[in-house]
Amino acid sequence: MKKLLALFLVAGVLAACSKDSFKTVPQVKIESISPEEAFNGSIIEMLATVTDQEGDLQDSVIVVRKRFNAGTELSVDSTRLSLKGLGVPNKQKIELRVTVSYGRLYPEYAIFQDLERNFDREFSIGLVVLDNAGNRSEYVESEKILLRKFQ
Repeated sequence: MKKLLALFLVAGVLAACSKDSFKTVPQVKIESISPEEAFNGSIIEMLATVTDQEGDLQDSVIVVRKRFNAGTELSVDSTRLSLKGLGVPNKQKIELRVTVSYGRLYPEYAIFQDLERNFDREFSIGLVVLDNAGNRSEYVESEKILLRKFQ
């Protein structure tokens, strides 16, 4: 009976530890993107959490911006940013906040300029994170939001 109890205790501890374990390859989860509808001058913000077993998330993030019309992808552009240059701490879990402005230039935000402003579009933001060991996360993408035509 004691051996059986010890076996269940070890199995329980292993199950509890593996439930919250981090992986060597960075794992990215999009938490939110807002607003659901953006107008000329709107600030669009996406929040994501990134986990990594070694906590070496100081390499870079690739931010992908996509525009759609009726579900058809119209354009894709990407920017690679150094996480070390952004002061990302050496942690197993970090939060990333991607902020862009739609249509207007605000000095503190990257601008997303929709060149064809005469009808509504859909927009999403995707991420790929690279750690210092060269491990690359899977590509994850936010829900689509609506970019309203300029008035």
